This record gives sequence, C-alpha cells and structure tokens, in this order.
Amino acid sequence: PGKIKMASEDVLFDARNNFAIGHFQSAIAEANNAKVASDATRAERDVLMYRAYIEQGNSTVVMNEVNASSPPALRAVRLLAAYKGAGEAAKQAAVAGLQELLAETGAVSNPLLCVVAASIFCGEKDYKEVLKTNQQAQTLEQHAVVTHAYVCMHRIDLAEKQVALMQRIDDDATLTQLANAEVLMAKGSAKAQDAFYVYQDLSEKYGPSGLLLNNLAACNMLMGKYDEAEQNLQEALSKSATDPTTLANAIVCMQHLKKAPDVIARYVTQLRTSAPTHPWVEVYDANERSFDRFAAQLAADLRATSSAPRAAHARACAGPDAPNHLLLLLSCTLPASLSHLRGLVAVSLNPELAWSWAARGARDASRRHWLAIRLLEAAQGYRMRQ
Repeated sequence: PGKIKMASEDVLFDARNNFAIGHFQSAIAEANNAKVASDATRAERDVLMYRAYIEQGNSTVVMNEVNASSPPALRAVRLLAAYKGAGEAAKQAAVAGLQELLAETGAVSNPLLCVVAASIFCGEKDYKEVLKTNQQAQTLEQHAVVTHAYVCMHRIDLAEKQVALMQRIDDDATLTQLANAEVLMAKGSAKAQDAFYVYQDLSEKYGPSGLLLNNLAACNMLMGKYDEAEQNLQEALSKSATDPTTLANAIVCMQHLKKAPDVIARYVTQLRTSAPTHPWVEVYDANERSFDRFAAQLAADLRATSSAPRAAHARACAGPDAPNHLLLLLSCTLPASLSHLRGLVAVSLNPELAWSWAARGARDASRRHWLAIRLLEAAQGYRMRQ
C-alpha cells in the first residue's frame, strides 16, 4: 500500500517507467501530460522528455529548444544530444563542455545532471568518471548507472552490491529489476535463463519494447537459442528498422545461424548507414585495417623472400610478429577447401588476428565469407576456453 501511494503521488512515475523500459514515445506523451507543480518536477520532466527524444534519434529537437540560459541539467542534455549526433571532434567538444558544467558549484549534487553525464561518460568508456559523478547516489537511476559501470568494468561483485542496495530501496521498481537482469546476464549462460524471465515478465507487463526485445535476444543467444533470438530481433526491427543495437545484434545472430553472406552484408550496410560511429562498426573497420596492414606486410615479405629467401624468412620467423608471418604465409598456401584449418591455425597463433581475417571476410560476399565464418567459430571457441 505504501508503494502504491508513493507511485500515485509521483506525477512522473509512468513517464519515468516508460523511459526505463524503452517505450520512448510513451514516455514523451506521459511527460507532456504530467501536471507539474514545482520547478524541480518541471526540470525532471523536461530532462526525461528530451532524453527520450535523443533515444529516438531526434536530437534536433533538443538542440533547438535548449540553450545556454537553460538549467544545468538541461544543458547537459543538450551536450548529450550533440555527443550522440556528431563526429569525433564534436564528441570531444561535448565532453569538454560537460567537464566545465560539472565544475560549476553544486553540479555533482544534482542527480539529473549526474545521470546525463553518466550517459556521455559511458559513451567514452570512462567508467571511472561515471562512478565519480554518481558516487553519492540519491536516486534509483543513479544506482542503476553505477551498476552498469561496474558491469562494464567486469566488477560483478560490486555490481551485485549495488543491486542489493536498490532492492532494499524498492525491490519492485522497474529500474531495480533491469539492473538485476543486467548483472545476471553479465554472469554468462549460467544465469541467462533467470535474466530472460525478468525481461519476459517486463515485456508481458508493459509490452515489448526494442530495448526489452534486444535483451531477450541476448539472453537467448547466451543460451544458444539463436532461432528464438532471431524472432526477438525481427520483432524489434519491425518497431524500428534502423535501430543500431538491433542491427548489431542481428549481425551476430545471423552469423551463428550461418545465414547467406548477402543477408548478413545487408545488415552490415544498414548498420553503417544508420550509425557509422557505432562501436561494432568501429571495431569492424579496425579489423579491416589490421588485415590490410598484415596483407601489405606479407606482400613485402614475399618480395623480399624472392630475392633472399632464407634471410627474409629467418628474419620474419625470429621477430616479434613471427606468429602473424607464419599465419599469413600458411593462409596463402592452404586451398579454400581447407579454410577450417586456416581458422584453427589462426587461433592457435594469434586469436585476435583471426578476428581481423573474419572481419575482412564478412565484408566480401565471395568464398572468403566462408573463411570468415570458420574463423569466427574458431576464435569464439578459443575465447570461451580462456
């Protein structure tokens, strides 16, 4: 009864809840309809509403309506909008602006500002700053972002303590359940089923959102249920065909299902188009550059070997890049029919380089794509054994 009364008095309860589970349009509608009676509630409503617009990819709305005279938390939201819709130089400018904002008097005691700051710092993978700005957590959402930071830092023990604290504050809160499910997923396949039940319960209670469907897909993939994961992702794509998280998860799922190269290539193209700076795309491009670098090295080694075979081969095999040299040399000598052996050799010599080969192969819808699949499988098996 106490919690029901508290929720009924909280005019932003529904807006906040919809935002947490990924129903961003509903969150905007609820925020607009909320009857706010104080400046503090009005500020929270505006921050929540503009964050929902950003999550929908409508950063222009924020940039047009928030200015330098707006409250600090709203200025942080504007920086978040600039950060998410810009190139690397603009991102760094947004981070610098955020640091200036946090240096203002009273900034670190503003929970709305600190939560928005955490979103930017998470984008930078600067989890220490997330903890620094939210260490004096006043709200459940602050505890949730601290939990997320600990999970990203692979400190599951500390993340569990945060969840326990959230459960003591409000065990039934959606944020508490989401934080708990995130920690369960971080524990791997052993707890994936428990996390799945949490996301499934929230989906049945509030309706499936893109966020919940992606998490259901992730749980299914952890459990090896790739067909079920594909269904989750297709439903998520029907809600938003350009959502970067859904597209990235779909690429991974399609690889495990051994879908046709052209099918996977289409998802890659969609992801590149909708989110060219997405972390998956950046890693993919880095792997391609790695492949090109080693391919150029091999070409140089082969030219040198043709004029001085013994000396060049001895230098290559004795240097720090000996495993790479041997891998590239072997991969050129093995026929396409033995691509699975290439993958095994790649992993045994240099598992990270195997991913470089995989990335390059996945781009090409030719026979190299089959090599990419074998390399991904071999590299995955190696990493699971570590």
